[in-house]
Amino acid sequence: MSIRTISHRSVVTLLALGLTSLGAPLVLAGTAAGSANSLCRQLSAPRVAKALDLKVTGETTVSNGDVAVCWYRVGANSQAVFIRTQANDSVSGLRADRANATKQGEHPKTDLHFKPESAFSTSIGSATYGSTYSVTVLKKRTEVSVGAVHTTLVKVEALTRLVLPLV
Repeated sequence: MSIRTISHRSVVTLLALGLTSLGAPLVLAGTAAGSANSLCRQLSAPRVAKALDLKVTGETTVSNGDVAVCWYRVGANSQAVFIRTQANDSVSGLRADRANATKQGEHPKTDLHFKPESAFSTSIGSATYGSTYSVTVLKKRTEVSVGAVHTTLVKVEALTRLVLPLV
């Protein structure tokens, strides 16, 4: 079984399409495992569930170099919610991620709820299949992305506000 490396913007697309159960953990290119585990422990499934008003039952941590992802289970989907951090990022990296989100049809919009930090939100999906929302914020040199299926952008923003002080 090989580990797949994908861009963090692709995570939103995979969540929306329900394609995250590929048999191997998704590792996103580039925080040390210790700090990733610490972040995921601080953002326990019950805390994430409360912020999103979803029944979140489990969590998994994946890290690779400067990138760490906390995945949370909702129902049968073990990767229905994600919190992704990438250390050593920059404004140009954030711009590139936004451009990539546009190319992937994720409809990025500037999100002013996180001023003075630079941020954008995305949405992908439909009324028939449901939507996936995400928020990406550049806090100093760490990019934080939070996303979830079966919830609202307002709730994803609320979860993002819980994450940012921990980064």
